[in-house]
Amino acid sequence: MMASFASQIIGFSVGLAGLVIAVPVLAQSPPLEQQLNMRRQEFERAQELQKAQRFMERADRQLALGQEEAAIAAWQQAADIYSSVGDLPNLQAAIEPLTKTLIAIGRYSDAEIVIRQQLTLAQTQRDRVGQMYALNNLGVLYLQQGQLERATAALATALDLAEALPDDTGIGLSLSNLGLAARLADDLAAARNYYESAIQYRRAATDWVGVANSSNSLAAIYRQLSDDDRALELYLAAREAALIDNHTPTLLTALDGMIGVYADLGDIEALEAAIAERTTLTPPLAPSEQQLGLYIGLGRYYEQLEDYPRAQAAYDQALAITEDIGAGAAAQRTFILQQLQGVTLLMEAG
Repeated sequence: MMASFASQIIGFSVGLAGLVIAVPVLAQSPPLEQQLNMRRQEFERAQELQKAQRFMERADRQLALGQEEAAIAAWQQAADIYSSVGDLPNLQAAIEPLTKTLIAIGRYSDAEIVIRQQLTLAQTQRDRVGQMYALNNLGVLYLQQGQLERATAALATALDLAEALPDDTGIGLSLSNLGLAARLADDLAAARNYYESAIQYRRAATDWVGVANSSNSLAAIYRQLSDDDRALELYLAAREAALIDNHTPTLLTALDGMIGVYADLGDIEALEAAIAERTTLTPPLAPSEQQLGLYIGLGRYYEQLEDYPRAQAAYDQALAITEDIGAGAAAQRTFILQQLQGVTLLMEAG
C-alpha cells in the first residue's frame, strides 16, 4: 500500500503543473454550460476536501488511542485525496504526521519512500518550505538509523533553506533536530547551543509545541550536566508552553521531567502535586510510552514516602510496559531495574 501511495505522489508531482493550469475551456460551449461545469467541479472538489479532512481527524483520534497503523492508513487516504485535487498545503499537512508516525513505529523503509517523494514533489514545485520539512524528516529518519553524518548533512541543508526564506518555525525545527544529532554524538555543548537557539526562534514564531519540545530536550541536557535547577526551569517552561496549545504528549514529558527532578531533590510536596497532575492528564487509553512515565513517577513518589511495596508494584508495572514497547524503552528499562534493586534491598532491610 505504501508503494501505491508513493507512486501516486510521484504521478502528482510530475503532472501537477497540468493540474494547476488546466482550466477546462470548451470553445464551442455556451458560457452557461461552462459556469455549470465549473460549479460542479468546485462542488466535487469541496466534497473531496471534506472527505480528506474527515480522514485527518480520524487519524488524530486513532493516534491518540495508540492505534498507529489505523492512523497511518487514514493519513494515507487523506494524502491520496489532497494529491488528486492538487492541494499542496494540505498534502504537506498529511505527509508530516504520516512520516513521523512511520518513523516512531520503526517502519523506516516506508518512511523513506514517503519522505523522498515529499522531497521530489517540493523540488519539482520549487517549494523551499516543503523541501525544508522533507529534509528535516529525512534527517530524523537517519538519526533513528544511527547515520549521524548523513542526518547532520540533511539537517544543515534544511537549516540553510529555512534561514534563506526566512522562516522562524523552520529555523527552530532545524536547530532542534541538529541539537538531537549533537546529543546523539555526545557533543552536549553543541546540543545545548542548538536547543537554546531553537527555543528563541520557536518563541518568535509562537510555535508553542516546538518550544515545549526543545525545552524538554534542553532540560534533559542539563540533567546530564547535573544542573537540576536549570533543568527544572526548562521543564516548567515546557509545561507552560504545552498548556498553551493543550498538547498532551509534550506536557506529559515535561511533567515526567519535573517528577524526576523533584524526586532527586526530595521535594515531596512538589512531587505530589506533579504526580497528581500527571495522573489526571494521562488519557485512560494512553499509548504505552505515555503510561510508562506515569508508573515510573509513581514508583519514585512511593519511594519518597518510604512505601516500598507500592513503589515495587509501580516499578513492576513500568517494567511490564517496557517489554511491550521493546527496544525503544531500553534506557527506561535499565533505570527501572536499578530502582527495583534498590527498593528490594530497602524492603529486606526493613
